[in-house]
Amino acid sequence: MKDPIKLQNKLQSLLKKIPQLKIMFPEKGKWSVQELTAVAWVVQDFVNQNPEVIEDGNPLRDWLDETKFFLECYKR
Repeated sequence: MKDPIKLQNKLQSLLKKIPQLKIMFPEKGKWSVQELTAVAWVVQDFVNQNPEVIEDGNPLRDWLDETKFFLECYKR
């Protein structure tokens, strides 16, 4: 299971290459689980609307899969 701070950092680096996806990051610290869930919904919506991102092997798609896995493990 990934650390939420690693997921946050990974998304932040990915977003530098995707200017049309805008997400606010906290100035200090990390997102709460609820905030991470909300961000995952925003990313999922973006992925669903962009066919080039849907393919396997896309870094944004990989981030989304890792985040969903983390959130499922967190619920247990």
